[in-house]
Amino acid sequence: MKSLLAILALSWLGLAPAARAADADVLAAWKRHEIDFTYMGFTTRYSCEGLRDKMRVLLKAAGARPDFDVSVRACAAMPGGVTEFPRVRLVFFAPELPVPGSREVGEPAPSRWTPVRLARRQPRELEPGDCELVEQFRDRVLIAFTSRNLRHDINCIPHQLSGSSFDLSVEVLQGLPPPDLPADAR
Repeated sequence: MKSLLAILALSWLGLAPAARAADADVLAAWKRHEIDFTYMGFTTRYSCEGLRDKMRVLLKAAGARPDFDVSVRACAAMPGGVTEFPRVRLVFFAPELPVPGSREVGEPAPSRWTPVRLARRQPRELEPGDCELVEQFRDRVLIAFTSRNLRHDINCIPHQLSGSSFDLSVEVLQGLPPPDLPADAR
């Protein structure tokens, strides 16, 4: 662990070579993010709990550290009931590359660039009606992740499921599980 911290500190100070290959491990640091997210869609309505569950799926797919929290905020509907503007609060950690010249070193996050795809049934919980949610996730949450090569074909037709489609792919810097973590817990 000490050697990892030393390598991380040296790389942030510019004294060690950085990983250049696309599939090479990268030394990063965990950064905490807090986002209040209000869903505003024309086609699909969610209960507060339904939005919470979908946001968990999206955060996991994007590579947020597994200890993330998604909590319902000021829900105007009865539990389980659909509401017009459901709100959730997202608290999560994602790896961030060091800023050149910065001496701030957070908790180390050995990471790797990982392809992520959000489309119908990818992950399996996403359905055609989630088009507007994926679009809003891209615009308001995905920007908190260190990412590159964003490609998206999102065509959400208000008040229509037929004809609406979404296909988003991006490479996201995702933290690697500790080597001593059992395979079934990764």
